[in-house]
Amino acid sequence: MMPVSLFLKIFLWFWLAMTLVGATLVITTEITRPEVSLPRWREFTGDTISYYADRSADVLKEEGREALDAYLKEINQTSQIQSTIFDSQGNEVSGHPVPRGAEELVARAQGSTEVQYQPRGRGGMMVARSAKAPDGQNYTIVAQLPGPRMRPPIEVTDLIVRLLAILLTAGLVCYGLARHLTSPVSRLQTAVRDLSAGNLATRVGSAFKTRTDEFADLGRDFDLMAERIEGLVGIQRQLLRDISHELRSPLARLNVALELARKCSGADAGAALDRIELESERMNELIEQLLRLAQLANHVDGGEQAALEPVQLEDLVKKVAADADFEAVSQNRAVRVVEATECVTTGSTELLRSAIENIVRNAVRYTGEETQVEISLDRASGEDRPYAHIVVRDHGPGVPEEALEELFRPFYRVGHARDRQSGGTGLGLAIAERIIRLHGGTLTASNAREGGLQVEVHLPLEEGR
Repeated sequence: MMPVSLFLKIFLWFWLAMTLVGATLVITTEITRPEVSLPRWREFTGDTISYYADRSADVLKEEGREALDAYLKEINQTSQIQSTIFDSQGNEVSGHPVPRGAEELVARAQGSTEVQYQPRGRGGMMVARSAKAPDGQNYTIVAQLPGPRMRPPIEVTDLIVRLLAILLTAGLVCYGLARHLTSPVSRLQTAVRDLSAGNLATRVGSAFKTRTDEFADLGRDFDLMAERIEGLVGIQRQLLRDISHELRSPLARLNVALELARKCSGADAGAALDRIELESERMNELIEQLLRLAQLANHVDGGEQAALEPVQLEDLVKKVAADADFEAVSQNRAVRVVEATECVTTGSTELLRSAIENIVRNAVRYTGEETQVEISLDRASGEDRPYAHIVVRDHGPGVPEEALEELFRPFYRVGHARDRQSGGTGLGLAIAERIIRLHGGTLTASNAREGGLQVEVHLPLEEGR
Protein backbone atom coordinates (compact mmCIF):
# COMPACT_ATOMS: atom_id res chain seq x y z
CA MET A 1 0.00 0.00 0.00
CA MET A 2 1.37 3.39 -0.98
CA PRO A 3 2.11 5.54 2.10
CA VAL A 4 0.01 8.68 2.62
CA SER A 5 1.76 11.75 3.98
CA LEU A 6 0.70 13.44 7.21
CA PHE A 7 -0.01 16.65 5.29
CA LEU A 8 -2.42 14.88 2.93
CA LYS A 9 -4.21 13.14 5.81
CA ILE A 10 -4.73 16.37 7.76
CA PHE A 11 -5.75 18.29 4.65
CA LEU A 12 -8.28 15.72 3.43
CA TRP A 13 -9.88 15.13 6.85
CA PHE A 14 -10.29 18.82 7.63
CA TRP A 15 -11.50 19.53 4.11
CA LEU A 16 -14.06 16.74 4.25
CA ALA A 17 -15.28 17.83 7.69
CA MET A 18 -15.71 21.50 6.75
CA THR A 19 -17.37 20.61 3.43
CA LEU A 20 -19.87 18.27 5.11
CA VAL A 21 -20.70 20.87 7.76
CA GLY A 22 -21.22 23.58 5.14
CA ALA A 23 -23.28 21.34 2.85
CA THR A 24 -25.44 20.20 5.77
CA LEU A 25 -26.16 23.81 6.74
CA VAL A 26 -27.14 24.76 3.18
CA ILE A 27 -29.40 21.75 2.67
CA THR A 28 -31.09 21.94 6.08
CA THR A 29 -31.68 25.68 5.64
CA GLU A 30 -33.45 25.05 2.36
CA ILE A 31 -35.46 22.14 3.70
CA THR A 32 -36.54 23.74 6.97
CA ARG A 33 -37.29 27.24 5.65
CA PRO A 34 -40.98 27.91 6.42
CA GLU A 35 -43.39 28.07 3.50
CA VAL A 36 -46.39 30.41 3.50
CA SER A 37 -49.35 28.84 1.69
CA LEU A 38 -51.97 30.99 -0.05
CA PRO A 39 -54.89 29.84 2.14
CA ARG A 40 -52.98 30.62 5.33
CA TRP A 41 -51.94 34.00 3.93
CA ARG A 42 -55.56 34.90 3.10
CA GLU A 43 -56.72 33.83 6.53
CA PHE A 44 -54.10 36.01 8.21
CA THR A 45 -54.66 39.06 6.00
CA GLY A 46 -58.46 38.67 6.23
CA ASP A 47 -58.37 38.92 10.03
CA THR A 48 -55.99 41.89 9.86
CA ILE A 49 -58.04 43.84 7.30
CA SER A 50 -61.26 43.13 9.22
CA TYR A 51 -59.67 44.67 12.31
CA TYR A 52 -58.39 47.67 10.35
CA ALA A 53 -61.85 48.18 8.77
CA ASP A 54 -63.70 48.15 12.11
CA ARG A 55 -61.14 50.42 13.72
CA SER A 56 -61.13 52.87 10.77
CA ALA A 57 -64.94 53.20 10.89
CA ASP A 58 -64.82 53.89 14.62
CA VAL A 59 -62.03 56.50 14.27
CA LEU A 60 -63.82 58.28 11.43
CA LYS A 61 -67.11 58.66 13.31
CA GLU A 62 -65.70 59.35 16.74
CA GLU A 63 -62.59 61.45 15.97
CA GLY A 64 -63.00 62.76 12.44
CA ARG A 65 -61.10 62.67 9.19
CA GLU A 66 -57.84 64.02 10.58
CA ALA A 67 -57.66 61.22 13.12
CA LEU A 68 -58.53 58.70 10.36
CA ASP A 69 -55.76 60.04 8.15
CA ALA A 70 -53.25 59.70 11.02
CA TYR A 71 -54.44 56.18 11.72
CA LEU A 72 -54.09 55.13 8.05
CA LYS A 73 -50.55 56.61 7.97
CA GLU A 74 -49.70 54.62 11.07
CA ILE A 75 -50.91 51.44 9.35
CA ASN A 76 -48.78 52.25 6.30
CA GLN A 77 -45.66 52.83 8.42
CA THR A 78 -46.02 49.75 10.61
CA SER A 79 -47.45 47.25 8.12
CA GLN A 80 -46.56 48.70 4.69
CA ILE A 81 -50.26 48.65 3.83
CA GLN A 82 -51.73 51.57 1.84
CA SER A 83 -55.40 52.01 2.76
CA THR A 84 -58.37 54.00 1.45
CA ILE A 85 -61.86 54.38 3.06
CA PHE A 86 -65.18 54.47 1.12
CA ASP A 87 -68.69 55.22 2.42
CA SER A 88 -71.83 53.26 1.63
CA GLN A 89 -72.39 55.27 -1.59
CA GLY A 90 -68.88 54.36 -2.85
CA ASN A 91 -67.35 57.77 -2.23
CA GLU A 92 -63.75 58.01 -1.02
CA VAL A 93 -63.77 59.75 2.40
CA SER A 94 -60.13 59.47 3.58
CA GLY A 95 -58.63 61.88 1.09
CA HIS A 96 -56.22 59.26 -0.31
CA PRO A 97 -55.77 58.42 -4.02
CA VAL A 98 -58.22 55.82 -5.28
CA PRO A 99 -56.43 52.70 -6.64
CA ARG A 100 -57.35 51.53 -10.12
CA GLY A 101 -60.17 48.98 -10.02
CA ALA A 102 -61.12 49.86 -6.42
CA GLU A 103 -64.75 50.76 -7.29
CA GLU A 104 -65.54 47.24 -8.47
CA LEU A 105 -63.85 45.73 -5.41
CA VAL A 106 -65.79 48.11 -3.10
CA ALA A 107 -69.08 47.10 -4.72
CA ARG A 108 -68.28 43.43 -4.12
CA ALA A 109 -67.27 44.05 -0.50
CA GLN A 110 -70.45 46.05 0.29
CA GLY A 111 -72.57 43.14 -0.87
CA SER A 112 -70.68 40.58 1.23
CA THR A 113 -69.55 40.03 4.79
CA GLU A 114 -66.27 38.41 3.63
CA VAL A 115 -62.97 39.95 2.68
CA GLN A 116 -62.71 40.44 -1.09
CA TYR A 117 -59.47 39.91 -2.98
CA GLN A 118 -58.31 41.24 -6.33
CA PRO A 119 -54.83 40.31 -7.72
CA ARG A 120 -52.53 43.09 -8.89
CA GLY A 121 -49.28 43.12 -10.88
CA ARG A 122 -45.99 41.58 -9.64
CA GLY A 123 -47.73 39.28 -7.19
CA GLY A 124 -49.47 42.09 -5.26
CA MET A 125 -53.01 41.95 -3.92
CA MET A 126 -55.79 44.50 -3.29
CA VAL A 127 -58.31 43.59 -0.60
CA ALA A 128 -61.54 45.17 0.63
CA ARG A 129 -63.69 44.69 3.73
CA SER A 130 -66.89 46.42 4.88
CA ALA A 131 -67.40 47.52 8.49
CA LYS A 132 -70.25 49.21 10.40
CA ALA A 133 -69.61 52.41 12.38
CA PRO A 134 -71.16 53.03 15.84
CA ASP A 135 -73.95 55.09 14.20
CA GLY A 136 -74.87 52.17 11.95
CA GLN A 137 -73.38 53.53 8.72
CA ASN A 138 -71.34 51.13 6.55
CA TYR A 139 -67.77 51.93 5.44
CA THR A 140 -65.39 49.91 3.26
CA ILE A 141 -61.60 49.82 3.58
CA VAL A 142 -59.49 49.06 0.51
CA ALA A 143 -55.90 48.05 1.21
CA GLN A 144 -53.00 47.37 -1.20
CA LEU A 145 -50.82 44.47 0.04
CA PRO A 146 -47.70 42.75 -1.27
CA GLY A 147 -48.42 39.21 -2.39
CA PRO A 148 -47.69 36.14 -0.26
CA ARG A 149 -43.96 35.28 -0.09
CA MET A 150 -44.01 31.59 -0.72
CA ARG A 151 -40.78 29.58 -0.63
CA PRO A 152 -39.55 28.98 -4.19
CA PRO A 153 -38.44 25.47 -5.17
CA ILE A 154 -34.76 24.63 -4.68
CA GLU A 155 -32.81 25.32 -7.88
CA VAL A 156 -30.29 22.55 -8.58
CA THR A 157 -27.88 24.99 -10.22
CA ASP A 158 -28.01 27.35 -7.26
CA LEU A 159 -27.44 24.48 -4.84
CA ILE A 160 -24.42 23.25 -6.83
CA VAL A 161 -22.91 26.75 -6.89
CA ARG A 162 -23.30 27.04 -3.12
CA LEU A 163 -21.71 23.64 -2.54
CA LEU A 164 -18.80 24.46 -4.85
CA ALA A 165 -18.24 27.73 -3.00
CA ILE A 166 -18.15 25.83 0.30
CA LEU A 167 -15.79 23.23 -1.20
CA LEU A 168 -13.37 25.86 -2.50
CA THR A 169 -13.40 27.97 0.67
CA ALA A 170 -12.96 24.94 2.91
CA GLY A 171 -10.14 23.68 0.67
CA LEU A 172 -8.18 26.93 0.90
CA VAL A 173 -8.60 27.18 4.67
CA CYS A 174 -7.71 23.53 5.26
CA TYR A 175 -4.70 23.71 2.93
CA GLY A 176 -3.26 26.61 4.92
CA LEU A 177 -3.97 24.85 8.22
CA ALA A 178 -2.45 21.55 7.09
CA ARG A 179 0.61 23.31 5.67
CA HIS A 180 1.09 25.21 8.92
CA LEU A 181 0.89 21.99 10.95
CA THR A 182 3.08 19.78 8.77
CA SER A 183 5.75 22.11 7.39
CA PRO A 184 7.82 21.86 10.62
CA VAL A 185 7.61 18.06 10.38
CA SER A 186 8.93 18.20 6.81
CA ARG A 187 11.82 20.45 7.87
CA LEU A 188 12.68 18.12 10.74
CA GLN A 189 12.46 15.10 8.45
CA THR A 190 14.89 16.69 5.98
CA ALA A 191 17.24 17.63 8.81
CA VAL A 192 17.19 14.09 10.22
CA ARG A 193 18.01 12.67 6.79
CA ASP A 194 20.91 15.10 6.38
CA LEU A 195 22.19 14.22 9.83
CA SER A 196 21.94 10.49 9.18
CA ALA A 197 23.77 10.98 5.86
CA GLY A 198 26.75 12.37 7.75
CA ASN A 199 26.15 16.13 7.63
CA LEU A 200 26.69 16.70 11.34
CA ALA A 201 26.48 20.49 10.96
CA THR A 202 22.73 20.25 10.22
CA ARG A 203 20.60 22.62 12.31
CA VAL A 204 16.93 23.70 12.15
CA GLY A 205 16.91 26.66 14.52
CA SER A 206 16.61 29.28 11.75
CA ALA A 207 13.52 27.56 10.33
CA PHE A 208 11.71 27.70 13.71
CA LYS A 209 12.76 31.11 15.01
CA THR A 210 9.34 32.66 14.20
CA ARG A 211 7.38 29.91 15.98
CA THR A 212 6.54 29.77 19.69
CA ASP A 213 4.76 26.40 19.85
CA GLU A 214 5.87 22.85 20.62
CA PHE A 215 7.54 22.56 17.21
CA ALA A 216 9.91 25.37 18.19
CA ASP A 217 10.83 23.43 21.36
CA LEU A 218 11.34 20.29 19.28
CA GLY A 219 13.59 22.21 16.89
CA ARG A 220 15.74 23.49 19.74
CA ASP A 221 15.99 19.97 21.19
CA PHE A 222 17.02 18.66 17.78
CA ASP A 223 19.77 21.28 17.50
CA LEU A 224 21.07 20.37 20.95
CA MET A 225 21.10 16.70 20.00
CA ALA A 226 22.86 17.39 16.68
CA GLU A 227 25.43 19.59 18.42
CA ARG A 228 26.09 16.88 20.98
CA ILE A 229 26.46 14.19 18.32
CA GLU A 230 28.79 16.38 16.27
CA GLY A 231 30.93 16.98 19.34
CA LEU A 232 31.10 13.30 20.25
CA VAL A 233 31.93 12.19 16.72
CA GLY A 234 34.55 14.91 16.44
CA ILE A 235 36.17 13.76 19.68
CA GLN A 236 36.12 10.16 18.45
CA ARG A 237 37.76 11.04 15.14
CA GLN A 238 40.34 13.22 16.78
CA LEU A 239 41.09 10.42 19.22
CA LEU A 240 41.59 7.96 16.35
CA ARG A 241 43.94 10.36 14.55
CA ASP A 242 45.91 11.13 17.71
CA ILE A 243 46.26 7.49 18.74
CA SER A 244 47.28 6.47 15.23
CA HIS A 245 49.96 9.14 15.02
CA GLU A 246 51.20 8.54 18.55
CA LEU A 247 51.50 4.76 18.01
CA ARG A 248 53.66 5.12 14.91
CA SER A 249 56.73 6.29 16.80
CA PRO A 250 56.75 3.40 19.33
CA LEU A 251 56.16 0.96 16.47
CA ALA A 252 59.10 2.38 14.55
CA ARG A 253 61.32 2.04 17.59
CA LEU A 254 59.97 -1.48 18.16
CA ASN A 255 61.01 -2.49 14.64
CA VAL A 256 64.50 -1.08 15.18
CA ALA A 257 64.78 -2.95 18.48
CA LEU A 258 63.54 -6.10 16.76
CA GLU A 259 66.29 -5.95 14.17
CA LEU A 260 68.92 -5.43 16.89
CA ALA A 261 67.49 -8.36 18.82
CA ARG A 262 67.80 -10.61 15.77
CA LYS A 263 71.47 -9.76 15.46
CA CYS A 264 72.24 -10.31 19.12
CA SER A 265 70.08 -13.37 19.79
CA GLY A 266 70.68 -16.95 18.97
CA ALA A 267 68.67 -19.38 16.91
CA ASP A 268 66.44 -20.30 19.85
CA ALA A 269 64.84 -16.82 19.90
CA GLY A 270 63.97 -16.83 16.21
CA ALA A 271 60.39 -18.10 16.61
CA ALA A 272 59.55 -15.52 19.29
CA LEU A 273 61.06 -12.71 17.27
CA ASP A 274 59.13 -13.79 14.19
CA ARG A 275 55.93 -13.62 16.24
CA ILE A 276 56.81 -10.14 17.46
CA GLU A 277 57.44 -9.03 13.88
CA LEU A 278 54.09 -10.45 12.72
CA GLU A 279 52.14 -8.67 15.45
CA SER A 280 54.06 -5.47 14.73
CA GLU A 281 53.08 -5.64 11.07
CA ARG A 282 49.43 -6.20 12.02
CA MET A 283 49.54 -3.24 14.39
CA ASN A 284 51.04 -1.09 11.65
CA GLU A 285 48.31 -2.22 9.23
CA LEU A 286 45.64 -1.33 11.79
CA ILE A 287 47.11 2.14 12.25
CA GLU A 288 47.16 2.70 8.48
CA GLN A 289 43.49 1.73 8.26
CA LEU A 290 42.56 3.99 11.16
CA LEU A 291 44.24 6.94 9.49
CA ARG A 292 42.49 6.13 6.22
CA LEU A 293 39.14 5.92 8.03
CA ALA A 294 39.66 9.32 9.68
CA GLN A 295 40.72 10.83 6.37
CA LEU A 296 37.63 9.47 4.59
CA ALA A 297 35.40 10.84 7.36
CA ASN A 298 36.68 14.32 6.50
CA HIS A 299 35.94 13.71 2.83
CA VAL A 300 32.38 12.51 3.46
CA ASP A 301 31.56 15.35 5.87
CA GLY A 302 32.59 18.03 3.42
CA GLY A 303 36.21 18.51 4.35
CA GLU A 304 38.99 17.75 1.90
CA GLN A 305 37.88 16.75 -1.58
CA ALA A 306 39.58 14.03 -3.61
CA ALA A 307 40.76 14.83 -7.13
CA LEU A 308 38.04 13.85 -9.60
CA GLU A 309 38.72 12.13 -12.91
CA PRO A 310 36.98 9.69 -15.27
CA VAL A 311 37.36 6.14 -13.94
CA GLN A 312 37.06 3.11 -16.24
CA LEU A 313 35.32 0.70 -13.87
CA GLU A 314 35.69 -2.28 -16.24
CA ASP A 315 39.49 -2.05 -16.23
CA LEU A 316 39.57 -1.28 -12.51
CA VAL A 317 37.44 -4.31 -11.58
CA LYS A 318 39.51 -6.65 -13.77
CA LYS A 319 42.82 -5.46 -12.27
CA VAL A 320 41.55 -5.82 -8.71
CA ALA A 321 40.24 -9.32 -9.53
CA ALA A 322 43.57 -10.35 -11.06
CA ASP A 323 45.55 -9.19 -8.02
CA ALA A 324 43.13 -10.85 -5.59
CA ASP A 325 43.14 -14.09 -7.58
CA PHE A 326 46.96 -14.19 -7.47
CA GLU A 327 46.80 -14.06 -3.66
CA ALA A 328 43.80 -16.42 -3.38
CA VAL A 329 45.49 -19.25 -5.28
CA SER A 330 47.79 -19.92 -2.32
CA GLN A 331 44.65 -20.43 -0.16
CA ASN A 332 43.08 -22.88 -2.63
CA ARG A 333 40.54 -20.23 -3.69
CA ALA A 334 39.94 -18.22 -6.86
CA VAL A 335 38.51 -14.86 -7.99
CA ARG A 336 36.67 -14.61 -11.33
CA VAL A 337 34.98 -11.79 -13.24
CA VAL A 338 31.81 -13.37 -14.65
CA GLU A 339 30.55 -10.20 -16.37
CA ALA A 340 32.09 -6.82 -17.10
CA THR A 341 30.30 -4.06 -18.99
CA GLU A 342 32.05 -0.87 -19.97
CA CYS A 343 31.17 1.78 -17.37
CA VAL A 344 32.71 5.17 -16.68
CA THR A 345 32.18 7.08 -13.43
CA THR A 346 33.73 10.22 -12.01
CA GLY A 347 35.89 10.08 -8.90
CA SER A 348 39.25 9.05 -7.52
CA THR A 349 40.79 5.97 -9.14
CA GLU A 350 42.88 5.13 -6.08
CA LEU A 351 40.01 5.48 -3.64
CA LEU A 352 37.67 3.35 -5.77
CA ARG A 353 40.39 0.75 -6.21
CA SER A 354 40.82 0.63 -2.42
CA ALA A 355 37.06 0.24 -1.88
CA ILE A 356 36.57 -2.58 -4.40
CA GLU A 357 39.77 -4.28 -3.24
CA ASN A 358 38.60 -4.27 0.39
CA ILE A 359 35.28 -5.85 -0.63
CA VAL A 360 36.98 -8.53 -2.76
CA ARG A 361 39.61 -9.32 -0.12
CA ASN A 362 36.86 -9.71 2.48
CA ALA A 363 35.06 -12.15 0.15
CA VAL A 364 38.28 -14.13 -0.42
CA ARG A 365 38.80 -14.37 3.35
CA TYR A 366 35.40 -16.02 3.94
CA THR A 367 34.69 -18.02 0.78
CA GLY A 368 35.11 -21.75 1.20
CA GLU A 369 38.17 -23.66 -0.05
CA GLU A 370 37.98 -24.81 -3.66
CA THR A 371 35.36 -22.13 -4.35
CA GLN A 372 35.63 -18.86 -6.18
CA VAL A 373 34.59 -15.28 -5.56
CA GLU A 374 32.38 -14.07 -8.42
CA ILE A 375 32.44 -10.44 -9.56
CA SER A 376 30.01 -8.88 -12.03
CA LEU A 377 29.77 -5.35 -13.41
CA ASP A 378 26.84 -4.09 -15.47
CA ARG A 379 24.79 -0.96 -16.11
CA ALA A 380 21.37 -0.25 -14.57
CA SER A 381 18.85 2.56 -14.88
CA GLY A 382 18.00 4.73 -11.87
CA GLU A 383 15.33 7.38 -11.34
CA ASP A 384 17.64 10.29 -12.21
CA ARG A 385 20.56 8.77 -14.10
CA PRO A 386 22.13 5.40 -14.97
CA TYR A 387 24.49 3.76 -12.51
CA ALA A 388 27.09 1.02 -12.38
CA HIS A 389 26.08 -2.14 -10.54
CA ILE A 390 28.95 -4.15 -9.08
CA VAL A 391 28.23 -7.46 -7.30
CA VAL A 392 30.86 -9.37 -5.29
CA ARG A 393 29.59 -12.77 -4.17
CA ASP A 394 31.44 -15.40 -2.10
CA HIS A 395 30.56 -18.99 -1.22
CA GLY A 396 31.12 -18.77 2.50
CA PRO A 397 28.86 -19.27 5.52
CA GLY A 398 27.01 -15.99 4.99
CA VAL A 399 26.01 -13.54 7.68
CA PRO A 400 23.03 -13.58 10.11
CA GLU A 401 20.25 -11.32 8.85
CA GLU A 402 20.38 -9.09 11.93
CA ALA A 403 24.10 -8.46 11.32
CA LEU A 404 23.86 -7.34 7.66
CA GLU A 405 23.35 -3.66 8.47
CA GLU A 406 26.24 -3.71 10.95
CA LEU A 407 28.86 -5.00 8.51
CA PHE A 408 29.92 -1.49 7.47
CA ARG A 409 30.39 -0.22 11.01
CA PRO A 410 34.05 0.25 12.07
CA PHE A 411 35.55 -2.63 14.11
CA TYR A 412 32.43 -4.77 13.69
CA ARG A 413 32.99 -8.48 13.13
CA VAL A 414 30.35 -11.19 13.02
CA GLY A 415 30.44 -13.47 16.08
CA HIS A 416 31.95 -16.53 14.40
CA ALA A 417 34.56 -14.33 12.68
CA ARG A 418 36.02 -12.72 15.79
CA ASP A 419 39.09 -14.85 15.64
CA ARG A 420 41.91 -12.48 14.74
CA GLN A 421 43.27 -14.96 12.24
CA SER A 422 40.12 -14.86 10.07
CA GLY A 423 38.12 -11.87 11.18
CA GLY A 424 40.47 -9.08 10.12
CA THR A 425 40.40 -5.71 11.85
CA GLY A 426 36.77 -4.91 11.06
CA LEU A 427 37.74 -1.77 9.11
CA GLY A 428 37.89 -2.95 5.48
CA LEU A 429 34.16 -2.77 4.70
CA ALA A 430 33.76 0.41 6.76
CA ILE A 431 36.45 2.09 4.63
CA ALA A 432 34.81 0.78 1.45
CA GLU A 433 31.40 2.13 2.51
CA ARG A 434 32.78 5.61 3.14
CA ILE A 435 34.60 5.67 -0.20
CA ILE A 436 31.48 4.60 -2.10
CA ARG A 437 29.35 7.15 -0.23
CA LEU A 438 31.96 9.82 -1.00
CA HIS A 439 31.39 9.08 -4.71
CA GLY A 440 27.59 9.44 -4.39
CA GLY A 441 26.94 5.70 -4.39
CA THR A 442 25.59 3.08 -2.01
CA LEU A 443 26.90 -0.18 -0.58
CA THR A 444 24.60 -2.97 0.60
CA ALA A 445 24.99 -6.57 1.71
CA SER A 446 22.65 -9.56 1.54
CA ASN A 447 22.78 -13.34 1.77
CA ALA A 448 22.68 -15.14 -1.56
CA ARG A 449 19.97 -17.76 -2.05
CA GLU A 450 22.50 -20.53 -2.67
CA GLY A 451 24.59 -19.46 0.33
CA GLY A 452 27.35 -16.98 0.85
CA LEU A 453 27.46 -13.20 1.19
CA GLN A 454 26.66 -10.86 -1.68
CA VAL A 455 27.87 -7.26 -1.55
CA GLU A 456 26.41 -4.79 -4.09
CA VAL A 457 27.88 -1.46 -5.11
CA HIS A 458 25.91 1.26 -6.92
CA LEU A 459 27.91 4.11 -8.44
CA PRO A 460 26.46 6.93 -10.57
CA LEU A 461 27.84 6.92 -14.12
CA GLU A 462 29.38 9.89 -15.85
CA GLU A 463 26.88 11.90 -17.90
CA GLY A 464 26.60 10.52 -21.44
CA ARG A 465 28.86 7.50 -20.73
